[in-house]
Amino acid sequence: MGHGIGGGAPLDRAIHSVTAAAGPDRAPPQDDRGLAEAIRRGRPRAFDRFFDRYGGPLLGYLTGMVGDRTGAEDLLQETMIRVWRKIDDYRELGAFRSWVFRIATNLALTELRRSRYKQVGVEEIGEMADPEGLNPEEEWEKKERETRLKRALRALPDDHRAVMLLRVRNGMSIREIAETLSLPEGTVKSRIHYAVRRLRSITGGEEETDRGTAL
Repeated sequence: MGHGIGGGAPLDRAIHSVTAAAGPDRAPPQDDRGLAEAIRRGRPRAFDRFFDRYGGPLLGYLTGMVGDRTGAEDLLQETMIRVWRKIDDYRELGAFRSWVFRIATNLALTELRRSRYKQVGVEEIGEMADPEGLNPEEEWEKKERETRLKRALRALPDDHRAVMLLRVRNGMSIREIAETLSLPEGTVKSRIHYAVRRLRSITGGEEETDRGTAL
Protein backbone atom coordinates (compact mmCIF):
# COMPACT_ATOMS: atom_id res chain seq x y z
CA MET A 1 0.00 0.00 0.00
CA GLY A 2 1.12 3.57 -0.63
CA HIS A 3 1.60 6.15 2.06
CA GLY A 4 -0.62 9.16 2.67
CA ILE A 5 0.91 12.58 2.17
CA GLY A 6 -1.31 14.75 4.29
CA GLY A 7 -3.44 16.05 1.42
CA GLY A 8 -6.01 13.34 1.92
CA ALA A 9 -6.86 10.31 -0.18
CA PRO A 10 -8.35 12.36 -3.06
CA LEU A 11 -5.08 14.22 -3.58
CA ASP A 12 -3.13 10.95 -3.44
CA ARG A 13 -5.42 9.43 -6.08
CA ALA A 14 -5.29 12.50 -8.29
CA ILE A 15 -1.50 12.67 -8.30
CA HIS A 16 -1.34 8.97 -9.08
CA SER A 17 -3.87 9.35 -11.91
CA VAL A 18 -1.95 11.99 -13.84
CA THR A 19 1.34 10.08 -13.62
CA ALA A 20 -0.02 6.58 -14.23
CA ALA A 21 0.32 6.30 -17.99
CA ALA A 22 3.25 3.92 -17.87
CA GLY A 23 2.47 0.66 -16.13
CA PRO A 24 2.45 -0.74 -12.59
CA ASP A 25 2.55 1.67 -9.67
CA ARG A 26 5.61 0.37 -7.90
CA ALA A 27 8.22 -2.31 -7.74
CA PRO A 28 7.23 -5.16 -5.41
CA PRO A 29 8.67 -4.79 -1.90
CA GLN A 30 10.63 -8.00 -2.15
CA ASP A 31 14.21 -8.96 -1.49
CA ASP A 32 16.27 -7.78 -4.44
CA ARG A 33 19.58 -9.26 -3.38
CA GLY A 34 19.14 -12.19 -5.74
CA LEU A 35 18.36 -9.88 -8.65
CA ALA A 36 21.35 -7.66 -7.89
CA GLU A 37 23.61 -10.69 -7.76
CA ALA A 38 22.20 -12.02 -11.05
CA ILE A 39 22.98 -8.69 -12.72
CA ARG A 40 26.46 -8.68 -11.22
CA ARG A 41 27.13 -12.17 -12.57
CA GLY A 42 25.69 -11.36 -16.01
CA ARG A 43 22.98 -14.02 -15.84
CA PRO A 44 20.99 -14.25 -19.12
CA ARG A 45 17.59 -13.73 -17.46
CA ALA A 46 18.70 -10.83 -15.28
CA PHE A 47 17.69 -8.16 -17.80
CA ASP A 48 14.17 -9.57 -18.18
CA ARG A 49 13.77 -9.92 -14.42
CA PHE A 50 14.89 -6.35 -13.83
CA PHE A 51 12.63 -4.92 -16.54
CA ASP A 52 9.61 -6.92 -15.34
CA ARG A 53 10.11 -5.65 -11.81
CA TYR A 54 11.24 -2.08 -12.41
CA GLY A 55 10.38 -1.09 -15.97
CA GLY A 56 6.84 0.11 -15.24
CA PRO A 57 7.56 1.85 -11.93
CA LEU A 58 10.61 3.63 -13.33
CA LEU A 59 8.86 4.74 -16.50
CA GLY A 60 5.90 6.11 -14.55
CA TYR A 61 8.21 7.96 -12.16
CA LEU A 62 10.36 9.40 -14.94
CA THR A 63 7.29 10.47 -16.92
CA GLY A 64 6.06 12.34 -13.88
CA MET A 65 9.47 13.94 -13.41
CA VAL A 66 10.10 15.21 -16.94
CA GLY A 67 6.51 15.45 -18.23
CA ASP A 68 7.34 13.70 -21.47
CA ARG A 69 6.78 10.02 -22.22
CA THR A 70 9.38 9.89 -24.99
CA GLY A 71 11.99 11.60 -22.84
CA ALA A 72 11.12 9.28 -19.96
CA GLU A 73 11.67 6.24 -22.17
CA ASP A 74 15.13 7.53 -23.08
CA LEU A 75 15.92 8.06 -19.40
CA LEU A 76 14.64 4.58 -18.55
CA GLN A 77 17.01 3.09 -21.10
CA GLU A 78 19.90 5.13 -19.70
CA THR A 79 18.95 4.11 -16.14
CA MET A 80 19.13 0.44 -17.08
CA ILE A 81 22.49 0.95 -18.76
CA ARG A 82 23.81 2.69 -15.65
CA VAL A 83 22.51 -0.09 -13.39
CA TRP A 84 24.39 -2.68 -15.45
CA ARG A 85 27.57 -0.64 -15.68
CA LYS A 86 27.62 0.40 -12.03
CA ILE A 87 26.32 -2.76 -10.37
CA ASP A 88 29.69 -3.30 -8.68
CA ASP A 89 29.16 0.05 -6.94
CA TYR A 90 25.99 -1.24 -5.26
CA ARG A 91 26.49 -2.27 -1.66
CA GLU A 92 23.87 -4.29 0.17
CA LEU A 93 23.92 -1.88 3.11
CA GLY A 94 21.09 -0.02 1.36
CA ALA A 95 17.97 -1.11 -0.49
CA PHE A 96 18.50 -2.02 -4.13
CA ARG A 97 15.31 -0.15 -5.07
CA SER A 98 16.65 3.04 -3.47
CA TRP A 99 19.89 2.67 -5.40
CA VAL A 100 18.04 2.16 -8.70
CA PHE A 101 15.74 5.13 -8.17
CA ARG A 102 18.69 7.29 -7.12
CA ILE A 103 20.24 6.64 -10.53
CA ALA A 104 16.94 7.46 -12.27
CA THR A 105 16.43 10.61 -10.19
CA ASN A 106 19.92 11.92 -10.88
CA LEU A 107 19.45 11.39 -14.61
CA ALA A 108 16.05 13.14 -14.56
CA LEU A 109 17.32 16.10 -12.55
CA THR A 110 20.30 16.49 -14.88
CA GLU A 111 18.02 16.60 -17.90
CA LEU A 112 15.68 19.07 -16.22
CA ARG A 113 18.58 21.34 -15.31
CA ARG A 114 19.53 21.35 -18.97
CA SER A 115 15.99 22.60 -19.66
CA ARG A 116 15.41 19.96 -22.28
CA TYR A 117 11.87 19.31 -21.00
CA LYS A 118 10.89 22.56 -19.30
CA GLN A 119 8.63 23.63 -22.14
CA VAL A 120 6.81 20.30 -22.45
CA GLY A 121 3.03 20.70 -22.52
CA VAL A 122 1.13 19.56 -19.45
CA GLU A 123 -0.92 17.15 -21.56
CA GLU A 124 2.13 14.88 -21.78
CA ILE A 125 2.30 14.12 -18.06
CA GLY A 126 -0.34 11.43 -18.44
CA GLU A 127 -4.01 11.01 -19.07
CA MET A 128 -6.60 10.14 -16.47
CA ALA A 129 -8.95 7.33 -17.37
CA ASP A 130 -12.37 8.69 -18.26
CA PRO A 131 -14.91 7.56 -15.66
CA GLU A 132 -18.13 6.14 -17.02
CA GLY A 133 -21.45 7.90 -16.71
CA LEU A 134 -20.26 11.53 -16.62
CA ASN A 135 -22.45 14.10 -18.27
CA PRO A 136 -20.78 16.76 -20.44
CA GLU A 137 -20.63 19.31 -17.59
CA GLU A 138 -19.06 16.78 -15.20
CA GLU A 139 -16.62 15.70 -17.89
CA TRP A 140 -15.57 19.33 -18.48
CA GLU A 141 -15.08 19.90 -14.74
CA LYS A 142 -13.01 16.73 -14.49
CA LYS A 143 -10.77 17.86 -17.36
CA GLU A 144 -10.34 21.24 -15.73
CA ARG A 145 -9.28 19.66 -12.41
CA GLU A 146 -6.93 17.33 -14.24
CA THR A 147 -5.29 20.21 -16.12
CA ARG A 148 -4.83 22.23 -12.92
CA LEU A 149 -3.21 19.30 -11.15
CA LYS A 150 -0.88 18.60 -14.07
CA ARG A 151 0.20 22.22 -14.07
CA ALA A 152 0.65 22.09 -10.31
CA LEU A 153 2.93 19.06 -10.56
CA ARG A 154 4.99 20.71 -13.29
CA ALA A 155 5.19 23.91 -11.22
CA LEU A 156 6.78 22.16 -8.25
CA PRO A 157 10.55 22.51 -7.90
CA ASP A 158 12.21 19.47 -9.43
CA ASP A 159 13.50 18.10 -6.13
CA HIS A 160 10.08 18.51 -4.47
CA ARG A 161 8.34 16.77 -7.38
CA ALA A 162 10.76 13.87 -6.99
CA VAL A 163 9.85 13.49 -3.32
CA MET A 164 6.12 13.59 -4.08
CA LEU A 165 6.33 11.02 -6.87
CA LEU A 166 8.46 8.64 -4.83
CA ARG A 167 6.04 8.97 -1.91
CA VAL A 168 2.70 8.78 -3.72
CA ARG A 169 3.34 6.91 -6.96
CA ASN A 170 6.01 4.51 -5.76
CA GLY A 171 4.86 4.13 -2.17
CA MET A 172 8.24 4.76 -0.56
CA SER A 173 8.58 5.43 3.15
CA ILE A 174 10.18 8.62 4.42
CA ARG A 175 13.30 6.64 5.30
CA GLU A 176 13.53 5.06 1.84
CA ILE A 177 13.06 8.41 0.10
CA ALA A 178 15.80 9.86 2.30
CA GLU A 179 18.09 6.99 1.30
CA THR A 180 17.19 7.34 -2.38
CA LEU A 181 17.82 11.08 -2.53
CA SER A 182 20.63 11.19 0.07
CA LEU A 183 18.66 13.60 2.24
CA PRO A 184 17.91 13.85 5.97
CA GLU A 185 14.45 12.51 6.83
CA GLY A 186 13.46 15.93 8.15
CA THR A 187 14.19 17.47 4.75
CA VAL A 188 12.02 14.87 3.04
CA LYS A 189 9.13 15.65 5.40
CA SER A 190 9.46 19.40 4.89
CA ARG A 191 9.47 18.99 1.11
CA ILE A 192 6.33 16.86 1.28
CA HIS A 193 4.57 19.49 3.39
CA TYR A 194 5.64 22.27 1.02
CA ALA A 195 4.56 20.29 -2.06
CA VAL A 196 1.14 19.49 -0.58
CA ARG A 197 0.52 23.16 0.27
CA ARG A 198 1.67 24.17 -3.21
CA LEU A 199 -0.58 21.63 -4.92
CA ARG A 200 -3.56 22.76 -2.85
CA SER A 201 -2.96 26.42 -3.68
CA ILE A 202 -2.67 25.80 -7.41
CA THR A 203 -5.61 23.40 -7.60
CA GLY A 204 -7.83 25.75 -5.61
CA GLY A 205 -7.70 23.90 -2.30
CA GLU A 206 -10.22 21.35 -3.47
CA GLU A 207 -8.78 18.45 -1.54
CA GLU A 208 -9.34 17.58 2.09
CA THR A 209 -7.45 19.85 4.44
CA ASP A 210 -8.27 18.54 7.92
CA ARG A 211 -6.21 15.34 7.93
CA GLY A 212 -2.85 15.13 9.59
CA THR A 213 0.15 14.08 7.60
CA ALA A 214 0.61 10.30 7.65
CA LEU A 215 4.35 9.93 7.93
